[in-house]
Amino acid sequence: MSNGENANSSGIDKVLTILEEISEHSDGISLVELVKRTGIAKTTVFRTLETLRARQYVMQDNGTERYHLDLKSLELGIKGLMNVNLVEVSIPYLKTLSAKTSETCFLGVYNRGHVVYLYKNEGTLSIQTNARLGARLPAYCTGIGKALLAFQPLEEIDRVLSEPLIAFTENTVVDRVALYETLADIRLKGFALDNEENEEGLTCVARAVFNYTGTVIGALSVAGPTHRMQRKISHVSEELDLVCNLISRRLGFINR
Repeated sequence: MSNGENANSSGIDKVLTILEEISEHSDGISLVELVKRTGIAKTTVFRTLETLRARQYVMQDNGTERYHLDLKSLELGIKGLMNVNLVEVSIPYLKTLSAKTSETCFLGVYNRGHVVYLYKNEGTLSIQTNARLGARLPAYCTGIGKALLAFQPLEEIDRVLSEPLIAFTENTVVDRVALYETLADIRLKGFALDNEENEEGLTCVARAVFNYTGTVIGALSVAGPTHRMQRKISHVSEELDLVCNLISRRLGFINR
């Protein structure tokens, strides 16, 4: 490899290192913190950030001066994670689901032990949740995450459940045996339930979506405050079942 190629490779590596570090901080990260965490010279980090900002891969909060990933980075990440048809096909069904349940509905995909939220449709009733567009949350304690994890290969389930499991609320299940049983129950019943396991006061019901090969490629959830959701879990699950089956069929899945 020539010196020019080495320099280009080194430059690309620094850009990716900076982007990856920013992606780890949902509240943003300052220039000083980026320099400290990446070990890259301050002038290099600053020049790189200016270029990325001009190309809309990062943005800087005017108030805090902290850097966040911008639209282009999110678009690239989503394109790499998903079958574009999944979102296109799902959107009208998600809107119908929100209208029928009055709650907020989400579409997410699986990514190495996490769920990444690709689409959100607000219901007529209000909701407060960390599940924002582009958010990446643990699979073992979220509704969509468990619906996705349940249909992963056993080797992947074993890998995820062998990692340290953090309790986010008093209801978070971190016992591995209990989680294996929960995932088996999801495969049997077809739906997953998040009973305030990721956020206090929030309950959600989720179901998986499959493609023409029978592979799980995404999941939908309906989320709302526990006091509202508890009395309509059965109704929500039935509506989800209908919608997920329709989307799966549109993507070529044949339920034998």
